[in-house]
Amino acid sequence: MVVVRSFLMILSAIWTFSAFGQATDPALHHRNAPQPGQPAPGTPGSKQKGASTLPETATGEYMLDETGSVIQITIDNGVLDGYISRVVEGQTTALTYFFDRTSIDGNHLTFTTRPVHSIWYSFDGAIVRGEAVTPHETGFYRLKGTWVMHAEADKTQSTSMVSLKSTPRS
Repeated sequence: MVVVRSFLMILSAIWTFSAFGQATDPALHHRNAPQPGQPAPGTPGSKQKGASTLPETATGEYMLDETGSVIQITIDNGVLDGYISRVVEGQTTALTYFFDRTSIDGNHLTFTTRPVHSIWYSFDGAIVRGEAVTPHETGFYRLKGTWVMHAEADKTQSTSMVSLKSTPRS
């Protein structure tokens, strides 16, 4: 009797497992479709390790505009990371756009942010020495290159050449 019961339990387990397939890890699924130029939502981006020739003091904030918006650049062991803190007119809080895909080679860097409200940013350029005398002054470094704002809602993009000043370093 015990052998028959054990056999039936094993047979039931095999049938249940084969009927429902293999178990998968739980995950959140997004309703949004991928946006052009962006990986599917929830898909991790690519932060490529590269060889940076920049000094540690190049890591930090770069002023995006006069409203207090900044780009935070972090270079750690050849991996570029960061975010954009964007202050929008008429709002009391900033929107944060985290870097999704990045690369660095020497002083040349590229990044693309994750979308927020169907808007994302990309940059392709370099960190170069600015006109300030010491890192403790605004503009010791400059983030120079091509800046693109992508807007999915009206399927447009706005491209401009920028030369953004670094904030003072401690």
